[in-house]
Amino acid sequence: MTQFSPQFAIINKIKNIVSRTGNLFRGEKNVGITEAIARKIQKSAYDAMIEDEKDSFTPPYISIAEQLQSKNDQIFRGAVFYLHNIAVNEPKTTKEIKEILEKTLVENKLTPQQADYVKNKIADIKSFERKRKALLAENQKGEDKSK
Repeated sequence: MTQFSPQFAIINKIKNIVSRTGNLFRGEKNVGITEAIARKIQKSAYDAMIEDEKDSFTPPYISIAEQLQSKNDQIFRGAVFYLHNIAVNEPKTTKEIKEILEKTLVENKLTPQQADYVKNKIADIKSFERKRKALLAENQKGEDKSK
């Protein structure tokens, strides 16, 4: 095998020279992006950048609220659980989610266990609202004293 290694070394050097020279001897196989394609890409990117954002936005909890119509108890309880967690952690959505749960309690035919579960979650949301308001009031008092 050692007697063939110089021959293979020459072949490898030739391969390296040919790969470095590119398509000079082999013709144009890989053209790449043409000027026309580049202009189209640039134009579409510019149009996308200028285009107005969507005017309508659907909050993610709406898709969860649709699951409150389910007859399956696990799906219903899961939807109430996730809505409760969103309401507790996102102050912007608390009021809307509380209204959705109250509406579900009134309009849907729920089993007594489901109704109790929803009532407990609504009460929990209300208590978090009170705590949040109390903390905000404390913070405002602390800022007033520091001025």
